Amino acid sequence: MNNRSADIKRIVIFLLLSFAIAWIPWIIMNSLYDFYDWFTGEKQYPFLWLLLLAGGSPAIASFLTRCITKEGIADDSLRLKLKGNLKYYVLALLLPLSIGLLRGTIAQKMHIAEDAELSGWMTASVIAQAFWLSPVMAFNTFGEEYGWRGYLYPKLEKVTNRPAALIIGGIIWGLWHAPLTVKGHNFGTGYRGFPWLGILLMCGFCVVLGIFLHWLTQKSGSVYPASIAHSATNSGATLIMMAFVQMNADRRDIPLRASLILLAPMLLYLLFIPFLMNRRKEQKCV
Repeated sequence: MNNRSADIKRIVIFLLLSFAIAWIPWIIMNSLYDFYDWFTGEKQYPFLWLLLLAGGSPAIASFLTRCITKEGIADDSLRLKLKGNLKYYVLALLLPLSIGLLRGTIAQKMHIAEDAELSGWMTASVIAQAFWLSPVMAFNTFGEEYGWRGYLYPKLEKVTNRPAALIIGGIIWGLWHAPLTVKGHNFGTGYRGFPWLGILLMCGFCVVLGIFLHWLTQKSGSVYPASIAHSATNSGATLIMMAFVQMNADRRDIPLRASLILLAPMLLYLLFIPFLMNRRKEQKCV
């Protein structure tokens, strides 16, 4: 078996494991409870371990694939590599939070939601919380980053070119979220074209965000900056928005057009495409 065939085999095994480990518990939970009960309500606590298992499925799949295919589990991208790379850790935190700030400003100016009407002290407190919570919560996004950017994306680059790898990898990442998207996690449920339009939009979102996350991983040679940026996107940016507007916890009340407007600032990540095309100064993670 040549190297390309071996990499394709590893990709297939990795994807089967990633989707199975995540989708099976998600589908079971979706059938037993309403999504907002088990994912955001009190029922989530007895099943928190199941949520962590599903969310970490790409990392688990990466480890199992390495063992099954005898590729070896040693991985240089698990090192912090702070020396000379601190700027990537800082950018991983600041850029997603800045985008959250931009989204909050847009939501307020366009009256997408009610103004938060927080005092200056409370606003500062929320922003400070976003800064410290993002690195702390990176443990929750590490599983995805170690699997997607640390394993899948480099493997895709070996069997195709980099632009194709970014698009294919982002689509796979978006489809992986499908059991959550069909229950309204990302864009609600009351929009025209539900749920297929939401799944398509999630794939586009993951392609764009994946560009920045892969850039961080390649430049730093470590998956931790991307884990922080992913966490800042999920948690920190949402907190920043709360300093401006009150977003209903039940996303089924948020129109799709509002989601599109709030996601528009994410297009700034497309600026990293030219940098990704230059491989000469990049560090290899796999």
